Amino acid sequence: MKHKKSKVVKADSILIIIITFIVLLLVNSVRWVNSAWEDVNFSTIMFQMHTPLNGTNSEIVHSYFDSCLPRTIRGTLVITGIYWLLKCFGNNLSFSFSIIFFNLKTRLHVGESKKVWKWIYKIYFLGMMASYCLICYINAKNIGVFEYLHNISNKTTIFEEQYVVPESAMLVFPEKKRNLILIYLESMEITYASEDVGGGKPINYIPQLTKLAQNNVSFSGSDQLGGGIVCRGCEFTMGAIVGTSSGVPFKSMIAGNSMSEYAQFLPGLITLGDILESEGYSNYFLCGSEAEFGGRKLFYEKHGNYHIQDYLYAKEQGYIPQDYHEFWGYEDAKLFAIAKTELEKLGNSGETFNYTMLTIDTHHPEGYFCELCENQYTEQYANAIACSDRQVSEFVSWIQTQEWYENTTVILIGDHTSMAPDFWDDIGDYARRTYNCFLNLPEGMSAPYMKNRKFTTLDYFPTILASLNVEIEGERLGFGTNLFSGKQTLLEELGKEYSKELAKYSEYYVENFEKGKNTEVR
Repeated sequence: MKHKKSKVVKADSILIIIITFIVLLLVNSVRWVNSAWEDVNFSTIMFQMHTPLNGTNSEIVHSYFDSCLPRTIRGTLVITGIYWLLKCFGNNLSFSFSIIFFNLKTRLHVGESKKVWKWIYKIYFLGMMASYCLICYINAKNIGVFEYLHNISNKTTIFEEQYVVPESAMLVFPEKKRNLILIYLESMEITYASEDVGGGKPINYIPQLTKLAQNNVSFSGSDQLGGGIVCRGCEFTMGAIVGTSSGVPFKSMIAGNSMSEYAQFLPGLITLGDILESEGYSNYFLCGSEAEFGGRKLFYEKHGNYHIQDYLYAKEQGYIPQDYHEFWGYEDAKLFAIAKTELEKLGNSGETFNYTMLTIDTHHPEGYFCELCENQYTEQYANAIACSDRQVSEFVSWIQTQEWYENTTVILIGDHTSMAPDFWDDIGDYARRTYNCFLNLPEGMSAPYMKNRKFTTLDYFPTILASLNVEIEGERLGFGTNLFSGKQTLLEELGKEYSKELAKYSEYYVENFEKGKNTEVR
């Protein structure tokens, strides 16, 4: 009997430790997300959990383990240690005492005192677990766990009602097609500019990008500089790429599917790459990390047959040493140097090209401080932003000196708003928007409707095509509206309900995009 009892006690001890560890790990994990990622949404976390981790910045992984595991282990030891001290103390308790209350005398005997003490250590443990569960609930609410659960349990018909299928018959390309250089600027928002030009900061951290936007076409929600609203499904890089390339938010995780289930990435979706490839363009994608991360390689290869020029490509071509690794792969200074070499080849080849790039140095939490950066500000993130501002401007200036520039549209787009923490105390209630700038538009093309617009980053899809002098029947593709036209965007037409509906579960999305077999432009 004693042997059996010791087994029960041992199993009970292990169970207490496991429960405590799991609860504390959940609490610390959610706390870490809230502290390390600004305005992150749970759908983004679900997406990252279902995609390859190849090429992930090791600093982020280390930050998670360094922050969560030690706290979880220490907390588990303290809580279970106190629990077992209370339990042992109660089991070995041997005394009796009297309680006198309003002349009523009650004597608590030894056996009864042990029963009371048993409730004390049980209540202690349950109380601790309940407190931590409440903390976990509050933090989970902050990152949108319950919003996510609401969205996957509520269906929308907005795709059936509003989605415009991009068909070749709707698109008329010019006889002489224009090249495209599309640069996604990591976490670049107009917020970094000063308040006097439409930004949200007392200091202008992006003076060069500000000048480019002021002197060219930059769509805005006000009469100053502004930018696009980031809707659900577009708050992270891969979602931003999908949204701006197809006019559709990325919802695979909301639909409950992992990309690993499919050999293709949203095979039924028609994207910018698909359209340009069907028109004879050669598509390229350059980034300073492993393109496999987040499904970028799969997306670009399956939608437009892009030539992938990532961190691995740079090593293969001898652009960087085999053992070189900085930040996510290599820094933007090398990215722009590689881009110049590759673009010179393309310019001399005579082929019509779409050269898409993705910067990285302004990635949260603090950005990357390279040899070109200056210590202008106290925060490293501010210095990384200012450095990126100078590098992008210098690269654009270089493009403008090339012979092929005359027939090339250059577009700068912030992929999403920044997730960096602790950088927004001085912006008040400023509504953060992504940066955009369209340079070297076709001759005679103007943008009379670029100010005081309500639009999302989904509207960039038809707008990018329009900037290549493509005529679009109806001025809409996907959920996007050509911002060069006077046609209302869906956000202007439908209001706030538009964004809410986009976030909900869609059977149309699953059947036509995720399970769809057609990858050709019809």
